[in-house]
Amino acid sequence: MVSVPWWFVGMSIDKDNPLEGWLAMRLGHLEKVLATRKWLAADRFTAADILMADVLRVPAVRRFGTFPALSSYVDRACARPAFKKAKDDQMAHFAVADTQRP
Repeated sequence: MVSVPWWFVGMSIDKDNPLEGWLAMRLGHLEKVLATRKWLAADRFTAADILMADVLRVPAVRRFGTFPALSSYVDRACARPAFKKAKDDQMAHFAVADTQRP
């Protein structure tokens, strides 16, 4: 949840984001958890992984620091065939919409 206020504050100010420490702490904790597991909430892929990977794949979050387990987790989640299909379908939808713009 910390990524939402961190992002919003970051968009609202020009200087250092006062929530960076909080985000770093939460990502660090999650890094430790995912260093010992393939998926977040079970020994299998779940809805929790869909939600978490969606937050962690945001470019600003991925650039925030060096978290190799989180990076591997996001790569693993995005490599799933269902993710690739959903992303490709969404991008195709946007491409069609772009052709219909005046």
